[in-house]
Amino acid sequence: MANPPSATGLTWRGKLARSAWMVCSIIATVAVVMSLIRPHQPPAENSTANASAPPKVARVLAVEHGLIEVAAETPLQKELAKTRVESEKISLPVISVSGTVVARIRAGSEPIEDRWQFDKPELSTSYADWLRAKNEIDFTESQLNKTKALAEAETSFLKTNLDRFAGLAGGTIPEKEIRQAESALLKAQLQGEKDVFGAESARRVAIKQKTAIERDLAQAGIEPVVFSRAEEDMVIVVAYVPEAKVSEAYEEQACEVQFYAYPEMAFPGHVEAISSVLTQERRTLRVLFDLKDEKQLLKPGMFAEVGLGTDPREAVLIPATALLHIGRNDYVLVATNGDRWRVAEVEVGEIQHGRCEVRKGLKSGETIITRGAILLKSIAAQSLMMPPRITEMP
Repeated sequence: MANPPSATGLTWRGKLARSAWMVCSIIATVAVVMSLIRPHQPPAENSTANASAPPKVARVLAVEHGLIEVAAETPLQKELAKTRVESEKISLPVISVSGTVVARIRAGSEPIEDRWQFDKPELSTSYADWLRAKNEIDFTESQLNKTKALAEAETSFLKTNLDRFAGLAGGTIPEKEIRQAESALLKAQLQGEKDVFGAESARRVAIKQKTAIERDLAQAGIEPVVFSRAEEDMVIVVAYVPEAKVSEAYEEQACEVQFYAYPEMAFPGHVEAISSVLTQERRTLRVLFDLKDEKQLLKPGMFAEVGLGTDPREAVLIPATALLHIGRNDYVLVATNGDRWRVAEVEVGEIQHGRCEVRKGLKSGETIITRGAILLKSIAAQSLMMPPRITEMP
C-alpha cells in the first residue's frame, strides 16, 4: 500500500530527492567560493626559475623632498612630452582687469578744462565745485600777495620819513612830529599784519574747500591729479586691481585696452594715477589709465578689458599644461639627471593663448615636462610632503 502524501503534497520519496538536491547545491557553491578565494599557485616546474630572477618593476616614485623618478621603461613615458624653455621678447599683459570709461575730453574750441565729460552726474558737480575752489585759491593768493606788497610799501615809506625826521632832530624838527611819525609807522605795521593775516586765512579756507572736494572726487572714482595733466583727446579708464596684484601696477606703466563696443580695436595707453587706499568692500586698488581717442569713439560709461603691463620685456613662457597647482602654489617638473625630475616652485602670470609667463623659479635653457605633467601630480605632491634632506656640517 503506497504511503499517503504529506501535508505539503510530497511523498517521502519526493522529500528525499529534494533534500539530496539541496545538499549537492550547497557542496557545489562551497567549491566555487573556495576556488575563487584560494591563492593562485604557479606551476611547480617554474617556481625555481622565478625565484632566482627578481620581478621587473617600472619605477615611478618620490625619491626625496621635491624629487621624483620616472623610469624609462614605464609606459607612462610615452604620455610625457618634454620641452627646453628659452627666453623671448614679449609684450603680453601681466594681469587683465575690467574697467570703465569715467571721463573724457570732448572735441571743441573751448578751454580743455571746460570740455570734460563724466559718466556720473555727481562727478560733474564735484568737478564744477573743484574748479570754483581752484579759482578761489588763485584769487586769494593774488589778494595775499598784493596785501603783503601794500603793507610793505606803506611801512617802508613811513619808516623812511621817520629816519629823515630823526636825522634832522636838534631843533629843526619838533619832537611832536617825530612822535607822530613813530605812531603812524606802528599803526601801519599793525594794520599790515592784520590785513596779511586776513588774506592768509581766506587762502587757507579756499585750500581746505578744494581738499574736501578732491576727496569727494576720489571717492566718486577719479583722482584730481589727472585734471592737471589734461590733453586733447584724453580718455580716463578706471579699473580695480585685486589686492594680491597691487605690486604689479605703477605709474606710467604701459597698457592695452579693448572695448566691448569695438572688440577688434586695441587702444594703447599708460597708468595715469593710482589711488592711495584700497576699497574696503572689495579689497581692490583703483587704477586710472590714460588713453588717446583721436576719433572720439569712446563714451563715458563704456566697459573695457585692460591688459596691464604690456611693456616689452624678456621672459620665459611655458605651456599651461606644464603647470601643477599643488596647495596654494604652482610647480613645474624640471629635468635634473637621468630619469629624475625636480618639483620646482614657480611664480607665473596669467595664462594668455595657452601659455603663461614664468617670473620666478625657472631659467632659460632648462627642460621641463609639458604634456602629461598632470599624470605625475600625485607623486609630485607626495614628494613635497617628504621631509627635506638635512645637509651634514663638515
